[in-house]
Amino acid sequence: MRIPLDYYRILGIFPQATDEQLRQAYRDRSVQLPRREYSNQAIQGRRQLLEQAYSVLSDPAQKAEYETQFWQAQAAYQEGGETPSSGSGTEATGESSASTLSEIEIEPEQVPGSLLIFHELGEYELVINYGETYLQTLPTSSLSLDIDDTATTHRADTILSIALACLEISREQWHQKAYEQAALAGDQGLTLLEKNNLFPSIQTEIRSELHKLRPYRILELLASPLKNQSPRQTGIKLLQSMLEERGGIDGKGDDHSGLGIDDFLRFVQQIRTYLTAAEQKDIFMEEAQRPSSVAAYLGVYALIAQGFAQKQPSLILEAKTVLEGLEPRQDVSIEQSIVALLLGQTEAAAQALERCQDQQALTFIREQSKGSPDLLPGLCRYGEHWLQTEVFAHFRDLKAKTAALKEYFADQAVQTYLNRLLSPIAPQPQPASNPKKPSSPRTRLGNRRYHNYQPSSLNLEQGNAALAPVPLPVRSLSPVDIRDVRRRKRKQHSQKLNPEPLPEMVAQPSPQSQLNPKSSKPQATAVMEPVTRRRPQRNPHPVNRVRPKLSLMVVGILGAVGLMGLGISWLYKVNSPLSALEKGQYSVSLHKPLIDIPSADAQMITATGMLTQEGAQQVIEMWLSSKSQALGKNYDIESLNKILADPLLSRWERQAQQLQKNQNYWTYQHEVKVNSFNPSQNNPNQAVVDANVQELAQYYQQGQISSSYNDSLRVRYNLVRQRDRWLIQEIDVIN
Repeated sequence: MRIPLDYYRILGIFPQATDEQLRQAYRDRSVQLPRREYSNQAIQGRRQLLEQAYSVLSDPAQKAEYETQFWQAQAAYQEGGETPSSGSGTEATGESSASTLSEIEIEPEQVPGSLLIFHELGEYELVINYGETYLQTLPTSSLSLDIDDTATTHRADTILSIALACLEISREQWHQKAYEQAALAGDQGLTLLEKNNLFPSIQTEIRSELHKLRPYRILELLASPLKNQSPRQTGIKLLQSMLEERGGIDGKGDDHSGLGIDDFLRFVQQIRTYLTAAEQKDIFMEEAQRPSSVAAYLGVYALIAQGFAQKQPSLILEAKTVLEGLEPRQDVSIEQSIVALLLGQTEAAAQALERCQDQQALTFIREQSKGSPDLLPGLCRYGEHWLQTEVFAHFRDLKAKTAALKEYFADQAVQTYLNRLLSPIAPQPQPASNPKKPSSPRTRLGNRRYHNYQPSSLNLEQGNAALAPVPLPVRSLSPVDIRDVRRRKRKQHSQKLNPEPLPEMVAQPSPQSQLNPKSSKPQATAVMEPVTRRRPQRNPHPVNRVRPKLSLMVVGILGAVGLMGLGISWLYKVNSPLSALEKGQYSVSLHKPLIDIPSADAQMITATGMLTQEGAQQVIEMWLSSKSQALGKNYDIESLNKILADPLLSRWERQAQQLQKNQNYWTYQHEVKVNSFNPSQNNPNQAVVDANVQELAQYYQQGQISSSYNDSLRVRYNLVRQRDRWLIQEIDVIN
């Protein structure tokens, strides 16, 4: 069987290497051992290939003969683009073997060892291609009478190599911010191990990284264009699976992402701008049922946003109901006042403002209402700005829309709905067998699933969560009750003599009146109970009777808004659950990349294979990360293969191996800024990067800090493209 390897690559040297360099490379490669999960047969196969390469290259006669074949293969590739014949077992390699300059012949039992060498060289695609081809030649069932222990061991070693190659590809894709591709590669390796019930510890390792990768995938998928529904739905399902494992947004469950409660709250705040109003409503209103105060609050914003933008006041009425459940735990009076305003309930809006504890908001509203008998002008201006900056700004489909009260109230469907909402409902006759009382809007709202929502006792300013449910207090006036009170006040004012009899209301003082020093009168928080008295005869056409009042109210609102200027410098900051989400973004481990969404042109390599500016930055960052891993406490020397090309690779490998031998190590902290990126005009596979590097390093001997430095360097990196990867071939410190 022929494989795309040459003896120089097996030993990690160039053809121009001296005899001493050849001996040193052979010794270094011989002392390196693969992962402990590999069998002795795989390790022995790898050792045989190393010995074979050293035997040929160390013998002058054999080396001369081999070099002749090697350089002929090089010349054929460069002149005619022809590749060596693939031979048995290489048909499945496709493109991977097309860029190979030389091949060697190996025995079938050496295949697991050759896969180990491919893995050490970073040729993960070749590991997968040749490994899958080799698996097809092995028995698939351990119960077969033809199978022996050797075939079983070879199969396990090959599956292990393929799974580890998938894991490394996943990590490379992760580092390049191709999160979904990283997940696909990791899933491929995990599925192979699970299917064959092999290596549980490696299954756990891959699964752990996939869990940590999940937030990145969600961000990448949700950032897809709105027309690409399939990836967006995948992102939403991943988010829902995380929420289920955590037990909600503010839950204490473990989704294995490594995110605490505060981190996850910030993550939720981050993804909101990639979700539409409808998507947020579905997600957060479902989560509110756990119960969750944060989810309910975010659901309110989604309901208000969708209701106002699409002119569906029924959604705003639903938001009003959810706010009633949140009121005992949070000061949501600002939201309640704006919701009441959008429902045409101006007196309810004024009552909500009396309970407000946000003095900054109240000051603004009062200043904008000077000269007016009430706070309606200021509330209109404040509400319009609040909708624009605090609501629409957090929804992907509404960012570019303008929040205009004038358009909302001028909509005929909105006026019709509000007229019906404010109109009294005539009692309907009930059958004798069903003596139920006629239902009212308040009764129907009471049957809504969110009306009985019980928020958790979550301290959102401190980021702590205790999930003890608290009972809802008895609520205040319903829209129908407010209507009756407003009607009674107006009639008492206009008809002081012989007022029309109305049901008398008995109200209990509100605890809120004790908390609000501005309020001098008790507020009704108990259910208004009518004293038994004959109800006055109602107008047979209630809708027509109320419509003029609503029209006047709308005209007043639109007039107040129309007289206001457009320049608003003050920004709304309410003491709300969202304050816990404004502290910044979170980060997770594994190369420690920041969570961000790559733009459409933020690709490392273009379709023609040219390196981009962003790609150059990533190459340097990957080198500094690999350097920290190779020279660090874990001596991850293999990480250098991913970013360095010889002769630089050999030098750094020897340095890392010497550190490992003496049990010393370095720790690094880096900051890098690319100053310039210059692709070669003559060779598209070469480039030069000029960068400023801040390097803080500490050297440990026997576990103790021996020395340290903090340097600001200007460095020139010479890059070369090998196959589909850009590697650093030379590093020069300019100053």
